[in-house]
Amino acid sequence: RDQLIQLSRQLEEATHAKLVFFTNISHDFRTPLTLVADPIDQLLQDRSLNKEQNMMLTMIKKNVNILLRLVNQVLDFRKYENGKMEYNPTLFNLEKNIREWNLSFHEAARKKAIHFKFDVAPAAHYCMDGDLEKIERIYFNLLSNAFKFTPENGRILVSLSVSEQQELQLTVSNTGNEISVEHIQCIFDRFYTIDMHHSGSGIGLALTKAFVELHGGTISVESNPQTGTSFIVRFIQAKSTECIQQNIKTTIEIADLNMPLSEEGVNSDEQDLKKTTLLIIDDNLDIRNYIRSIFEKEYAIIEATNGSDGIQKAMRYVPNLIISDIMMPGIDGIECCKRLKNQIQTCHIPVILLTACTLDEQRISGYNGGADSYISKPFSTSLLRARVKNLIESHSRLKQVFADQSELSKEDVSDMDYDFINRFKSVIASRMSDSELNIDILVQEMGMSRVQLYRKVKSLTNYSPNEFIRLTRLKKASLLLTSSDMTVAEIGYHVGFSSPSYFTKCYKEHFGESPSEFLKNKNRKTQDLPSVEMLQ
Repeated sequence: RDQLIQLSRQLEEATHAKLVFFTNISHDFRTPLTLVADPIDQLLQDRSLNKEQNMMLTMIKKNVNILLRLVNQVLDFRKYENGKMEYNPTLFNLEKNIREWNLSFHEAARKKAIHFKFDVAPAAHYCMDGDLEKIERIYFNLLSNAFKFTPENGRILVSLSVSEQQELQLTVSNTGNEISVEHIQCIFDRFYTIDMHHSGSGIGLALTKAFVELHGGTISVESNPQTGTSFIVRFIQAKSTECIQQNIKTTIEIADLNMPLSEEGVNSDEQDLKKTTLLIIDDNLDIRNYIRSIFEKEYAIIEATNGSDGIQKAMRYVPNLIISDIMMPGIDGIECCKRLKNQIQTCHIPVILLTACTLDEQRISGYNGGADSYISKPFSTSLLRARVKNLIESHSRLKQVFADQSELSKEDVSDMDYDFINRFKSVIASRMSDSELNIDILVQEMGMSRVQLYRKVKSLTNYSPNEFIRLTRLKKASLLLTSSDMTVAEIGYHVGFSSPSYFTKCYKEHFGESPSEFLKNKNRKTQDLPSVEMLQ
């Protein structure tokens, strides 16, 4: 027993020492962050900045503010633990202040197409005696979480009422993933996160609870698949009904709601996808915007907000390359990569995985999942550009090998692509003389939809299926012209052309001379060769 008590004391002292160290480091962060934030504000006032420069600086400012907010949360939590948290109570109307705070979230609701509603039950008054600045932070933390985890076209409901015990009850509810009982029990613990796929510091809700308890209130959470997740906060109602309307300047940074810096550009879903196409899969809009800004001048860009959406868009558009984050809610980047590499329609697409985690185990897991490259955050723009360029060029060389009808080894392509290539060639070879052979017949033979077959063949060869059939016929015809005594018409029919004139036209367009001209040149060269007698 004494040993357990001593061990517990030692663990407590070690934890305290770590927290003190972390607090001191957090203090040190504030000076360089401040020195970054102020020059950015000054640069943003420069009218000569172009749109791209302004966007970059706005992104930097936004993320500096997020870092400052996280640092302040750590420091505030330590103040609370040490009993040094300042508490400045005033009398204010909670309902009127919430209506003011809600204005900061309307744009986020519009961007994500979220139905956001504030419902107030009839009551005598919503006066409260408390620290208005801390109540604002409680509300912003809860509502920011709701927006963060609510899917597009979801619902968020904020309700305010007075209970029978004369308590002010604030409920923030949102549709989305259910939180299990196991996680609910720990959700207010400091530094607790649900799993590796959910981003966050794990201190926001712990600080929220601390602020609620500072006001003598309580906070709880309920979650189920049908109604979603609800956070219920109860405060003591002020006895006085003469509360003065107070509005404090909103200083809380809500950038982590994934709100865009400006109107989002037209997604390449609507662009000409004949251009080399990149698919960016990331649940963080700022990251997607930043990667888009790096590549949009050279490539068409498609964006996906999560792994599931990424798989659907990869199957639909068959991009030339995919850049995916690893840590995403739901289907993470590694699982997304595995699924894409196991689908015949997408197994050939190079995948670059981005992650903030540098553990070798995760790298091994990523490569085992079929990833072609692995880049750690923060990444170098030059490195990312180089990897994208090299992977696309490498894939283009494979396209040329396939298009030239050259033999591929299993080392050149994946097993699925190797089998697909050989099966596709075999189907064409077996029906070479059939002038009716077209994409509709190939669809039945290959067991794929018309769109999927078109995009797969196009991505592998740069030719559509019909163009590839014609190319195969012409190369076979060239071989027959060289090695057989068949006439031009016979060869045309043999390789599946519907008429000799059409065969001649296609042959000349591809080889630069007609079949007849080829035969004349061939005979002339034969006549110019010395006879056997002359050689003797």
